[in-house]
Amino acid sequence: MQGLRLTRKTRIQRFASLLIAAGVLAGTVNVAHADDTITLKMAHQWPDDPNDYVVQTGKKFAQEVEQKSGGKIHINIFPAESLVKSLNMHTALRSGSTDLAIYPYIYAAGAIPQLNLILLPGLWKTHDDVYKFRTSPVWKELEAKIEAYGFKTLCWIQISGGAASKARPFNLPADLDKMKVRGAGKMMEAALQSAGASTVSMASSETYSAMQLGLLDGLWTSSGTFGSFRMYEVAKYYNSPENYSIYYTIEPIAISMKTWNKLTPAQQKILSDVGQSLEQQAFEGAKADDKRVAQLFASHGVTVHKMTLDEWNQWQALFQKVSFPKFRAEVPDGGRLLDQSLALYK
Repeated sequence: MQGLRLTRKTRIQRFASLLIAAGVLAGTVNVAHADDTITLKMAHQWPDDPNDYVVQTGKKFAQEVEQKSGGKIHINIFPAESLVKSLNMHTALRSGSTDLAIYPYIYAAGAIPQLNLILLPGLWKTHDDVYKFRTSPVWKELEAKIEAYGFKTLCWIQISGGAASKARPFNLPADLDKMKVRGAGKMMEAALQSAGASTVSMASSETYSAMQLGLLDGLWTSSGTFGSFRMYEVAKYYNSPENYSIYYTIEPIAISMKTWNKLTPAQQKILSDVGQSLEQQAFEGAKADDKRVAQLFASHGVTVHKMTLDEWNQWQALFQKVSFPKFRAEVPDGGRLLDQSLALYK
């Protein structure tokens, strides 16, 4: 009987060891270790353009992460929506099917309505205003909502844009009467409509042919998009954002929280440190890109105008009348968020 009891004890010990081992493996199978070599996938929507500072910031991020990790963190970049469609990137980040993305956060406003703030016209007048916002309490609050949804900001990248038009220059709200235009987001579209324009929704890739065929009289989009889609070939007028603009938004480098939570603290620190180290360079790149694209328009015979402060103030009066009340009414807690944001610039 003693021998039988020993045999049973041995079996129980072995079985317990197997259970513990299985539990450990189950708990760590998807968790990185400090000595692991990992490969992450980064997606974005733009062509691999060497002149696009947003795309190049993403490339530099991947290079520096690999360097600082001693080759332990490798990032594969998938441009031009080759991994996931741009409008689906926030859900891909949330599910973890995409590890990283350079992503216009406004695309996630359907899931996080408060993100309509980052494309609200009339909130920011210069790049300096936008860059200041990244350290504000309002942004920290928005970032908390973003992380709760499923992704996290590693590197702040901002953009601005102007207006390209064919029939007449779009320098003031009065210039929009009876024009067919593509705006930037529903808050801007409401204001453009109130100024007498009819708004058209279409992808950036469709705007060239629409302008060429007369289906579109003008549009607002980012400087980089104007350059990438060669809108200077079909426009006659360009309102440049070099000094002031009514169009700003952000396209940060984001990481899925599912991916983030699998990384070691050391790996997380590398990604965060590299991202933050590139923010000033991306900020300067945004300003330089506005100048580069304005020069592209001018070199193709397009009449280029730089928005003045007086013109910006006239545009903002329109947005205060239409876009701001719409934001307050439609976005949960929108009034408080807008008031706190505007207070940053008083």
